[in-house]
Amino acid sequence: MDENEPLINRSGDKTIIIYTRRWWVLAIFSLNCFMQAIIWNTWGPIAQSAKEVFGWDDGQLGMLPNWGNIGFIATVIFASYIMDEKGLRISCVVCSGLISAGAALRCITSIPKYATWLINTSAILNGIAGTVFFAGPALIASVWFPLDQRATATAIGSFFNYAGVAVGFVIGPQLVSAPKYNHSSATGPSQSNDLTTDISVTTASYDNHTTLLNYSQLQTETMWLMYYECMAAGALFIAGLIYFPNKPPTPPSYTASVKRIEYTNALGKIIRNGPVWLISLAYALPAGVYGVWGSVLDVILNPVGVSQANVGWIGFFATMAGCFGSLVIARFADLFMKHMKLFLVCLYICGGGSYVWFTLICTKIIPYSLVQIYISCIIGCIFLNGGIPLFYELSCEVSYPIAEGITGAFLTLLNNSFGVMFLLALQIPNIGTSWMNWTLLGSIAVGLLFMFAFPESYGRTDLDMEIDIPAPTEEEKSIVFIPNGSNKIIVNDDILTTTHDIAAT
Repeated sequence: MDENEPLINRSGDKTIIIYTRRWWVLAIFSLNCFMQAIIWNTWGPIAQSAKEVFGWDDGQLGMLPNWGNIGFIATVIFASYIMDEKGLRISCVVCSGLISAGAALRCITSIPKYATWLINTSAILNGIAGTVFFAGPALIASVWFPLDQRATATAIGSFFNYAGVAVGFVIGPQLVSAPKYNHSSATGPSQSNDLTTDISVTTASYDNHTTLLNYSQLQTETMWLMYYECMAAGALFIAGLIYFPNKPPTPPSYTASVKRIEYTNALGKIIRNGPVWLISLAYALPAGVYGVWGSVLDVILNPVGVSQANVGWIGFFATMAGCFGSLVIARFADLFMKHMKLFLVCLYICGGGSYVWFTLICTKIIPYSLVQIYISCIIGCIFLNGGIPLFYELSCEVSYPIAEGITGAFLTLLNNSFGVMFLLALQIPNIGTSWMNWTLLGSIAVGLLFMFAFPESYGRTDLDMEIDIPAPTEEEKSIVFIPNGSNKIIVNDDILTTTHDIAAT
């Protein structure tokens, strides 16, 4: 039997066949999402250390994630064309290679003059690679997964993207120490002339010195952090190169088999589609601001008195909570179809309330409490990140039959555009940090207005539910011998068997 031939094969009818290899495809895709996000979030969690090693300021630190967003914006339309016209394999493998190449560039030298250029170039390559891995979860779900697993599969892809951001908050501060300083002051005589009496006056002067004690340690640890990330990215590139099929032999749903609108026509239709604009802006404005807000969380909380290590743990716990929240919420959305708008409105209201609490603590309207900062950040992230997979799915519903890759690219293009505008504001001299929290709150409020105006519809799901799919017959059910000695009934799967593998009943 050919390895691409499914166990159940009824050519010419509407039988839906599900392949177990879909989990391998989703795993490789998701781990690349994870790696791309870790590299994107390398510098924010170790901001104070990076400033000392490379001589950067807040503006330079803000530009590193911003270069990723700019690279994304410049290439996402072309990437969506490659995904839909050339398929998932070539687009995913090429972008995985870009992640590896960008990670390798950072490992060449630690000399600040050259390293700064290489690290900025790496950030651009990593941002270009994110076009597929950030915009593609809904496409992977549509190509490989059945109707009742699509939102969950999209959530898993998004989960690993944000889990990468979360892990970046932890591995940086764990592998790279915080700067250690020695503060000293010297006292000595100083002479000056009294202009009224022309008498020389001797006074005491004080000269304060701050010395960095662990520069060599910071430099070595920063380079090892980049070495580790480069090795992990290379391993994922090789795994995808070895096996990452373009699509299953047969589609997992009726709509997955339907030919979509031609690429250039699809771009025109999506730009003229009012509901797509409403749901896209409802997602992109808060998510775009929130994504880059988290990348400079150390810059935001440093004036409040929160240490680099604590900021790392806040970012980690908040983002991981949001990731798991997205899985739970997406599963509920799969079970209770056609209620996504209600879910999203409730999530935004609760998330906005949490960040009002956080902002009031940072502005000292509420007395400072590290515990409250932890709790408000974690709860807020659960609600804001938890709804992201639903936005992707709902956008694909209202844009159908436009291909999911184009719709995902449109959402992420807007998302990154708002992120770029937020980070560019850091280049304004002496702008401070308090504006960042208020901007986040404003973006959530505007996103809610777009959600209220959005007319909910489910064109893709309605079509899939109307198609009558016959159940497999008893003859099509096989008892397959599993190597551990147990017998297992496999239905609609791609486990390969030969005649002597079939257990007698």
